[in-house]
Amino acid sequence: FVLTNAVAHTALGATCTCRLGYYAFGRHVSKHYWFACSYTRLARCMGHSSYIRHIDWADSSKVLQSSCGAYELLYFTAATGKQVQQNQRDTLWHTYTNILGFTVMGIWPTYSDGTDINAVCRSYSLQAWKSIDPLASDSSQLVVTAGDDGRVRLLNYPCVIDDAPAKVYSGHSSHVMNVRFSPHNKWVTSVGGKDRAVFQWRVLPHMQEKQAEPASQAPKVYIYPATQKRLMQDLPEQQATVEPALQEPKEFVPLQTKQPQHTYEITTVTSNIRGAGTDCGVFIIIYGSNGHSGEQKLENHPDNFSRGRADTFSLTLPVGLGQLQRLRIGHDSKGSCPRWHLTHVLVIHKGSEAPPVTFPCGQWFARDEGDGATVRVLQAAALGDNSTTEGSKQPRRYRIEVNTSDVKGAGTDANVSITLLGSAGSSGPHKLENSRNNFERGAVDVFELEAGVGQLQAIRIGHDNTGLGSAWHLKEVLASSPGMGPLQFVANRWLAVNEADGQTFITLRPTSGQGTPPLRKYRVHVHTSDIRGAGTDANVHIVLFGMNGQDSGPLKLENSKNNFERGAEDVFFLELPDLGELTAVEVGHDNSGAAPGWHLEQVVVVEVGSNRCWAFTCDRWLAKNEDDGVIRRRLLPLANSSTTTYRVTTYTSDLRGAGTDAGVWVELRGELDGKLSQGPRLMLDNSSNNFERGAVDTFLLKKQQNLGQLTSVTIGHDSKGMASGWHLDHVEVADDASGVTYYFPCDAWLDKQQGDGAVERLLKAASKEEAAAAEKLAYKVTVYTSDIKFAGTDASVFIDILGNRNGQSTSSGRVALNNSKNNFERAAIDTFS
Repeated sequence: FVLTNAVAHTALGATCTCRLGYYAFGRHVSKHYWFACSYTRLARCMGHSSYIRHIDWADSSKVLQSSCGAYELLYFTAATGKQVQQNQRDTLWHTYTNILGFTVMGIWPTYSDGTDINAVCRSYSLQAWKSIDPLASDSSQLVVTAGDDGRVRLLNYPCVIDDAPAKVYSGHSSHVMNVRFSPHNKWVTSVGGKDRAVFQWRVLPHMQEKQAEPASQAPKVYIYPATQKRLMQDLPEQQATVEPALQEPKEFVPLQTKQPQHTYEITTVTSNIRGAGTDCGVFIIIYGSNGHSGEQKLENHPDNFSRGRADTFSLTLPVGLGQLQRLRIGHDSKGSCPRWHLTHVLVIHKGSEAPPVTFPCGQWFARDEGDGATVRVLQAAALGDNSTTEGSKQPRRYRIEVNTSDVKGAGTDANVSITLLGSAGSSGPHKLENSRNNFERGAVDVFELEAGVGQLQAIRIGHDNTGLGSAWHLKEVLASSPGMGPLQFVANRWLAVNEADGQTFITLRPTSGQGTPPLRKYRVHVHTSDIRGAGTDANVHIVLFGMNGQDSGPLKLENSKNNFERGAEDVFFLELPDLGELTAVEVGHDNSGAAPGWHLEQVVVVEVGSNRCWAFTCDRWLAKNEDDGVIRRRLLPLANSSTTTYRVTTYTSDLRGAGTDAGVWVELRGELDGKLSQGPRLMLDNSSNNFERGAVDTFLLKKQQNLGQLTSVTIGHDSKGMASGWHLDHVEVADDASGVTYYFPCDAWLDKQQGDGAVERLLKAASKEEAAAAEKLAYKVTVYTSDIKFAGTDASVFIDILGNRNGQSTSSGRVALNNSKNNFERAAIDTFS
């Protein structure tokens, strides 16, 4: 008989001892386990399809239950080791450490998966410890769980209701890998993962009502004049005088002080537009300089949050929040109308001299509208801020007139949406719909919407290409608002996949708007990881965030190519108002298609014209069945980081026999803070057939030490393979943290049988001074062919580069752009040296 009866996760996997002396263990690398008496194997239990995680014995020691890494819960007889097919949910278990089973089905929170809970332990019922067991008098037992979110949770056992209530305890700074009750249930021990911490938690029984005891049994309390001066104010008059220090009072009477209360009046204004109201449960958290209010539910009337309605709620807190800074508001998406369009929130601190604080919004809280968010963080507006301020996000009402052209087949049955782009950011997509026959040939459709984008600078309008007749010929869009002159956005073009350039969305600037800044063009490079199953068939979107809260709104990334395949780099061009310095990007997908899971390597955004560059590393799954189940992530730039991602691009010469089958490696060197720095030797390899004649191969070196300004690289190969000789033209290394690209010329053989016989070479970075002094300089020419119908060509293309050298005009003369590839196809990117 073993008192602990605990499951221990070791290199073996799971072990367990029952009360009759039988010992069971499961190997982490196998799919079965054994049990024995006096360490003699009696039987082997087989049936699991993955490694064993947890084992428990029944009270009768006749049955065991076990679970594995494939989340299978199986039962076996102890006498023969054969699998038991009958349901064992009513069986009494000596221990319960399995994360699966009928009696623990309620430990799993909503939207969790099998990785969210790592371990479980039920409290024990052992007569040997009854005298000191804090749970011995309880009619029910408890169960404790180890969460992958770093929290320990305590629940009642059995736990059979969905998303059962639990007490949650924090302490670990990493995943909680295991948890166990002590044999007498007085302690719970939890073991962390990367934090390498062991926590002991004390188990306390529920406080029970007790009868008041006589005052004579109270502990003796001594009152000293210096410290008790304030407490004596509430004592009876006959005791108001201070007694000598050693005199014992008859009874200690504590000071009853009334805590001040702080009342906040919260007013939410629901927009007066179609479908703006909601019957979902709305909650709010207010943040101030002194803390936050915690999550508060807003509800006081059956008609709360109806269209055009202003609802006022009262919130009382024991401590003031100080200067209000921001709030978090959203809904639970439950109810018959899981949409909500909020104009703004007004918060007033009652009884104080602080002015009312407005939190402008003007956006949808809906999964099928705007950016799909149902929870938002709203920033407090500056004092005196109003809708006429150029950079304000104060919402205003817009009247949108959409004119469909009067040409054959101009109307569309697709779903049309519009995004307003202004000096204060993006409104997000708004679906334009108020009739079943919108967007017919020659029709003028009028819509009203609310948005807070500051000065309107551009619109983005298009459709989702659904319906029988999705092609649409748009003539123009007129936008007007009180206090703002009407703006005209002329399109006069097709928005159809089989017409013109094949685009279904277009960004338009006002034709007569004076002072409207020009749109900026951004080039977005999306790198899909080179691992199994990394590609996606889902629709991918991106949001660019700039300074002062500006953003692009969600933009769909699509062109005529088969995008987001394994190991691919996809390039997209976006025209947007100037966002300034980018602070973040948000990338996600709609989880559609046969294989929606996506492993994103990184995103690089280049502002065309200024060549400003921002790199955003992800290196995680965006999939509901992988990682943490998230399909949308916000990424921060790599700038000012001690690590970076280097993109190494090799250009194999377009000569006979220039390609190689050998293993190629590279070493980077640089100068950081006046000191030389060197990276490790790294192999250049991916799933492609690399280093072929005339090939351009790109490799991502992730999470590398930032070497500062690169000065040289050493590149070579292992001389293995049937054709190991390699003629390298040059190497380019892009530092995604700084946005700088370095050029390392080579134009030599790396071959024991060619040239000087060297198979590795030290290449120095070409400096600006060397380039200016050189009579001839190698240029890299990258040609981007448009992604429109019939954009490609089979003709011979040439280029003439013109410059100014020492005050005199110079020319390269006509140089043919030709290599061994099929160049200048639609949407192709061709590179020449």
